[in-house]
Amino acid sequence: MRRTLLLFAFGLLAGLLGGLMGVGGGMVLVPLLVRFTSLGQHEAQGTSLAFIIATALVASISYYGNERLDTALAMTLALGAVPGVLLGSALAARTPAPRLRVTFGVGMALAAVRILAFPPVHENAGALWPAAWNVALGLVMGTFAGLLGVGGGILLVPALVLGEGVGQHTAQGISLAVIVPVAVVGVISYAARRRIAPASIPATMAGGAAGGWIGAVLAHRTRPEMLSRLFGVLLLVVAAQMIFRRARGTVSRSVPAESGGTS
Repeated sequence: MRRTLLLFAFGLLAGLLGGLMGVGGGMVLVPLLVRFTSLGQHEAQGTSLAFIIATALVASISYYGNERLDTALAMTLALGAVPGVLLGSALAARTPAPRLRVTFGVGMALAAVRILAFPPVHENAGALWPAAWNVALGLVMGTFAGLLGVGGGILLVPALVLGEGVGQHTAQGISLAVIVPVAVVGVISYAARRRIAPASIPATMAGGAAGGWIGAVLAHRTRPEMLSRLFGVLLLVVAAQMIFRRARGTVSRSVPAESGGTS
């Protein structure tokens, strides 16, 4: 019972962040599972993927109900994101991770500084890119997730806000919707490698669903400029983690699961 409550609490905390910021929440859940439970890194990431499916699905429904989810754009991005995860997985074993992490980390830091210094405040003020460009953006998002084990939402949200002028709330709703199929692909990949801890999934999913809903409700009650600033802080934290974390020679072959596991 104590373990179940602990897993639920971890899922609740990570899901709250996911729903509030439009990301998966795995960046919080995975280290908690590794540090405080008997799960290894791979099992924690596989469990996190299942958690993310529940969190992102519940939170995206809330965004949709508040008319802050562009389903057409989300589907277009997903067309590129799903094969991108598979591509990233294929490239991961042969790609040196440290330099890529630093490069993307610096890019995230610059985006964070831009958001914090000049937070976008006009909802849907820009013009959307052509569909082909958004498929390409989804492909980059998925490949990025597959290569580096960083959730696509942390890349997709600033791209939509800064690149296409999508409002912060809407960008987060789109991100959550796209994360769902990406995480499903990751779960299938991890399950095939038997790197999922089934006994830990129900409690973390239940906590993630509850936390995702609460986080989404809080997001709807937060002004766009404040939400943008909060996301900018999150970007800085993730960028610092990517730049300064201890380097690994290559990313694990199971990285598609990591993509969801750390989004």
